[in-house]
Amino acid sequence: MFDFRSLEVVHWDYWQRFSLPLDTNIVTVVGPNGSGKTTLLDALRTLLTIDCAGNRDYKSYLRHNGKPFAWLRARVGNIPGPNGERPFFPLMDREVTLACRIQKKGGEWTRQYAVLGGDVSVEEIEARNDFLGLREYRVRLEGAGLSQAIRRVLTLEQGATDKLCQLPPKALLDLVFDVFGDKAVLDDYQRARNEQAEADREQHGLEHQLSLIGVSLQEAEARARSYQEWNALKDERVSLVAEVLPRTEFADLAASVRGARPALNGVKRRVAELEQRDADLTRQLAELDATGETLRGEQHEADMARQATQKSLDAARAALAQNDLVIRQENRLREMVAAQGGADHERLADIARDARARLNALQHEETTLRQELGTLTTKLTAWRSGRRYTPEFEAGFRRALDDAGIRHSMLSEIVEITQARWQPAVEAVLAGYRHVVLLDDPRDREAAWKLGEAMRYKHFVVADRAPAEKPVKGSLHEVVAFSAAAPDWLLRNLDRIQRVEDVPEGSKLGRDQDWITPQGYFRERRGGRHLGVDDMYFGASARERQLRDGEAKLREVEGRLRAIADERKTASAQASDAESILRGANASSQLADRAEEFNDAREQQPRLQEDVQRTADSHAAAEQYYEGVREKRLKTSNARDNGAREQRTVQGQLADSVRHYAQARGEQVDRLKAFRAKHRHVPLAHRSRAAIAMLRERFESPAAVRREMDRVERRLEEGHWEQDASVLALREKLGADHDGLKRDLEKRRLHLERASRITHEARGAYIQVLRNTVRRYARNLKVLADLAGIGVDVDLPELTNDDLALASAALNVRFEFDKKGWIGMDDGEASGGQQVMKSLLLLVALMRDEDRPGGFVFIDEPFAHLDIFNIDKVGAFLKSTRAQYILTTPATHNVNVFQPSELTLVTSKRRPGATWAQPLAVLRRRADAA
Repeated sequence: MFDFRSLEVVHWDYWQRFSLPLDTNIVTVVGPNGSGKTTLLDALRTLLTIDCAGNRDYKSYLRHNGKPFAWLRARVGNIPGPNGERPFFPLMDREVTLACRIQKKGGEWTRQYAVLGGDVSVEEIEARNDFLGLREYRVRLEGAGLSQAIRRVLTLEQGATDKLCQLPPKALLDLVFDVFGDKAVLDDYQRARNEQAEADREQHGLEHQLSLIGVSLQEAEARARSYQEWNALKDERVSLVAEVLPRTEFADLAASVRGARPALNGVKRRVAELEQRDADLTRQLAELDATGETLRGEQHEADMARQATQKSLDAARAALAQNDLVIRQENRLREMVAAQGGADHERLADIARDARARLNALQHEETTLRQELGTLTTKLTAWRSGRRYTPEFEAGFRRALDDAGIRHSMLSEIVEITQARWQPAVEAVLAGYRHVVLLDDPRDREAAWKLGEAMRYKHFVVADRAPAEKPVKGSLHEVVAFSAAAPDWLLRNLDRIQRVEDVPEGSKLGRDQDWITPQGYFRERRGGRHLGVDDMYFGASARERQLRDGEAKLREVEGRLRAIADERKTASAQASDAESILRGANASSQLADRAEEFNDAREQQPRLQEDVQRTADSHAAAEQYYEGVREKRLKTSNARDNGAREQRTVQGQLADSVRHYAQARGEQVDRLKAFRAKHRHVPLAHRSRAAIAMLRERFESPAAVRREMDRVERRLEEGHWEQDASVLALREKLGADHDGLKRDLEKRRLHLERASRITHEARGAYIQVLRNTVRRYARNLKVLADLAGIGVDVDLPELTNDDLALASAALNVRFEFDKKGWIGMDDGEASGGQQVMKSLLLLVALMRDEDRPGGFVFIDEPFAHLDIFNIDKVGAFLKSTRAQYILTTPATHNVNVFQPSELTLVTSKRRPGATWAQPLAVLRRRADAA
């Protein structure tokens, strides 16, 4: 095998151009990390058509400098081997030039190689233009000793020198045979065996042909049977197409029609039931509407009667109060007569002034209460009729929307609270959305927003709505029902709020979770606060409570107005009496003048009290009757709402059922049309149940018939059918051919047996050579191990002249370090340094051959895991071999690394801002130092 003498690179990575000597056995490349040690080895690998280390390739090195070409040129030895043959024969020069030109053509990098005798420069190589292709160049290198196995050895990457010991025993033995040249001989023997096997197969083929010719003597009858089968398949195909398929389709349609009837009738019954339920609900709603109208009239009449009794009661009370006033005036006049003689005028002036001030305050309070009474009466009118009270700003905006033709509804109209216990919490969250307007058509948004701007409507006008989906479990959304689509942001907000029983339970939830208690204490990301409201606004229960609270407030206001009237009369009398005394009025003359009026007042007092009691009883009865009618009307309204919701659900189910029924009925009609069309083409005898049952046993569906038709058609198309029965004329010729072929086969059999015997005996004789090769490799291992102070035990394989034995043969090697026991090649018990030592032993043993000196190997950082003692050992046995080693090592103070090297190449990093890196420095050991 050849070895390297020098290397020249041009435009390789960041190196512009330089030459390196490599004419020693051990070359060490030293430099810091990233200075180009692996780059140098990859240049040698690229020159030898070997893959670069790691994930790199030669293209990555060429892209760095931006040049369109690069050269790699090496001068290698061409010394004759022990057999006298030169590695690069027919080149007879002592040295040979290997070159690789890489250039960019059409955007792609291409490689060209050259093998020339002597030391030829780059310029002369380019002038000769005598290049080889990649395949031919690899053949030349393999002829020079660079086998595929050596290629694998040369691709060991940085820190991968321990990979060789990871080879399986079988792979290690193949590598040994390949390196020592025995693999090619074994391959030749195997190739000869394969050729003999091929000849044997050919012999068997001819024997098979002989048997076929013998069988052909009886082929006439076989052809007749083939012809009959061909006719039978044709008849079966016609029967399947013309008879069986229509009958099967007819039977399938009949079964489909029968099978679809129960489901169709079930859907029809369901439609009828839903229609009946819809009609019943329509009738019930009509009855409830009629009842509601009747109750509305009764409520109106009851209200009128209640108001009439209220007026009668008020009149009776007014008459009684007026009579009481006259009686009190008489009493005051009598008191004045008694007190007029010694009256305190200053005190009477204070009394008159305080009484007038009291009258003014009562007048202002009465005005405020009557305004409140007007608003309350309007609200009660809406609540008593089952409607929601609408403030004027909302009513005005809705009138404007109606005038503009914009259909809409209010959020409060579609909300219903399903659990009364959570009414305060829902009211607290929705308090700010009481007057939100929901548009039925999103396209009206612009017109509605313009009206809102013009009228300064301060509440949301929502155009985009979404149907309420299934609420989040435990959320506030679970207790709120929407009768129509609602704003999606409101639905998300309700889903985000969790319901908790009290504050301690809410405090256990996550920091990002919103929650609310039944009383309306709400916690969000900003903190917690009470959102409860004093009144209810959403849902039917809110309207009922508003009505109760409104009527209680009405009674309170009316009672206060009556009290104010009495207080005004008393204050007015006090003021008048005091002012009269101050003006000096004659109380005695007034008693005399009004004696008849005072007598009538005393006589009428009992009768007026009876009138008040009687009208009060009548008013109480009217009030009770009115409350009963209102309660009936409220129940009727709730029943009507529940019925309407149920009817909407029933109508939705009815629409789905009608659509399903129409689709199923259409499909059934199509089946019946197809059935009638098939009915005309199927004979009566084939339509009976027995005939259909027999047909079903053979073919379960039309698809099965079509599959059978396809099978028959494929047999007719793919089969080789005989259609000519005249084969008797061939009989004599077939007999003569049979006898001639038989004699020829006998001669070929004798020749094949002789060749197989000779090959087997030759390989048996070569087995001894294989044993010698294994023993020589084992001997090399032991010699190298002795140099390194390592124990080696080689389990020689059992090599016999047998295909199975040779295929399963393996080379098992065990090692012993420091007398600590034997370990295998890759059993996980060795340290990193021991792995390196094992791999180096296996590697160097391949290269150490007294009969075939030379060769080379690249080893990246072989000393990475070794201590100083082992480094010296490695250097000692590397020097003992005659192979060429190109080693790399990082910059180190350990001079033992450089001890075996005769030539040291020093790499350096490219300087900042420089285009090219510095060439490698060369250190050669002096002869006397060696």
